[in-house]
Amino acid sequence: MSKRELKPLKLETPDKFKCYFKVLWDELYWADFYYDLFKELSRLHNEHKEAVSFSPHFWGFTLRALCQTALVYLHRIYDQNKNSFNLHRFLLTVREHRDVFDLKAVRQRRKNDPHADYLIKVIGTLDPVQLDNDITLSSNADPMVSNLNTWRNKVTFHKDEGELVRQKPFEDEHPLPYRDIDELIERGFRILNRYSQHFDTQKYNRNNLREWKDVEFVFEALKHHPEFIRSRAEESTG
Repeated sequence: MSKRELKPLKLETPDKFKCYFKVLWDELYWADFYYDLFKELSRLHNEHKEAVSFSPHFWGFTLRALCQTALVYLHRIYDQNKNSFNLHRFLLTVREHRDVFDLKAVRQRRKNDPHADYLIKVIGTLDPVQLDNDITLSSNADPMVSNLNTWRNKVTFHKDEGELVRQKPFEDEHPLPYRDIDELIERGFRILNRYSQHFDTQKYNRNNLREWKDVEFVFEALKHHPEFIRSRAEESTG
């Protein structure tokens, strides 16, 4: 194994996987939360252009902060640092300790669950081909992950020296479409739940059906600001 290849995490006991699942879910949850909030604010921002025009800097900074925060969590999930906890090293650990996901071991963990046998039958056995594919999809061998890590190393986490005198904008050469961010978050949840179910039949709830009523309230409240009302009055009398 070369120095640049990542190695599995240290696993003292099988129960440590519970910690790994919890940390992965936490990172994915907050990446999804901030990105979902960013998308909702962007939508409402476009619907209330006249109202937000009275505080453009605030909304610009807020949208940027939400998107960058979502990216920070996503960077940590798909990080390729050999010393960090990340999705790729987690999957290497699954492959290294496939015996932990053996059906007999799963039944032992779920021995007090009367529905365990049914769930295990539905979920099935761990597929090594799927696992190898997921390992690739969490590494820089995948174009989306590679591009995300280019952003991590040159923009988000570090200020690359070569970027200081660049003539062409970085995002023009390395576009990071919103659809790629959506896919990487969705991919992370798919992988998390696949191996969580193979471990103890448990599935993590993404909770992506949020209702941002409080956010809508803020935008509706903008229409009742004295400056907005005064502007509307001046337009109607002008």
